[in-house]
This record gives sequence, structure tokens and C-alpha cells, in this order.
Amino acid sequence: MCSDRDCKGDNKLNKAVFLDRDGTINVDYGYVHEMSRLEFIDGAVEGLKLLQSLGFLLIVITNQSGIARGYFSLEDYLQFQKQIELRLKDYGVDIAATYFCPHLNENCECRKPKTALFYRAAREWNINFKGSYAIGDKKRDLCICEEEPVKGIMIGEDQRCKNLMEAAEWIMLQYKGSCNEKI
Repeated sequence: MCSDRDCKGDNKLNKAVFLDRDGTINVDYGYVHEMSRLEFIDGAVEGLKLLQSLGFLLIVITNQSGIARGYFSLEDYLQFQKQIELRLKDYGVDIAATYFCPHLNENCECRKPKTALFYRAAREWNINFKGSYAIGDKKRDLCICEEEPVKGIMIGEDQRCKNLMEAAEWIMLQYKGSCNEKI
């Protein structure tokens, strides 16, 4: 439960959900970049809408090593990401920001499981880690949870939550009776 100060917004900190992209929001067919193959995972749009209605900023953090591997260009990635965001906007979902690592080097500070992009998002969007969540389909998507009080949810067929909608419903239950006045 958050403090009264957090509830009233006196400190103007935001709560966010850090989302992986491929395999969490859209179908991951491997080095995703073809607009003709863009398909949202069942429950993703509805889950994003619910999270947004709960007052969370939606922040995408994604590894995109296909750029470094030469499978697609930076421009291809940017066009694909723009298309995702436009289609989500058609459903009433606003992605606050997307951060991506185009590198292949495992020592890169912005490539998950490193956390530089999470900290960058927190600085740029004034995010309170304590009231935030990370959702992804791989352990590395939850890496910030090992360093900060962010709650992590792994999704997938063999996980507690099979998709974003189930994760969003779980988060909503955590906020019942807390300071979130929309519930």
C-alpha cells in the first residue's frame, strides 16, 4: 500500500508498467519487424487498456538485436514500432514511451537483462519503482525487479498469468482497497 503522500500525488511520481514487446504484446515470430505479420497476442489490447485505466504509464522496453544482426534496419524497426503504437491508439491505448536496445553485445548496458533503459525511463517519466510492475515472457524482462521494488509478472502458458489481460486483472486485484480511487 502506498503512503498518503503517494496517493494524493503530492510528490508527482508516476506508476508504470514496464512491458516487453515481442511475446508479450505482439506475437513473436523471431526478429519481429514485418508490418504484414503484426498480430497482437490474445488479451494484450484488453490488458493494456485495463492497466491504463488503473493510471499506469505504459512503457515498452525491448531488445532488438535484429538491427545489429542485419536482419532489419533501424528504420524498419522504427516504422514497425510506430505501426504498433498507431494500432494500439485505435483501440484507445497510449504507449507513453518505447525504449529499445539495438545492440547484440551482451555487455551493453541497455540490453536486458541490464537495466539502463529502465532507469532512463524512470528519470524521464518521474516513475516511482515501488508502485510499478514489469511484465514479460522471459526472465530478463523482469530484471529491474532484482534491483528495485518493482513487482514482476512473467506471462505464458505455464505461468501464473497466461497473457497481459490476466496480468492486468491480477494487478487490479492488488489495488483494490489501496489508494487507487478508480477502483
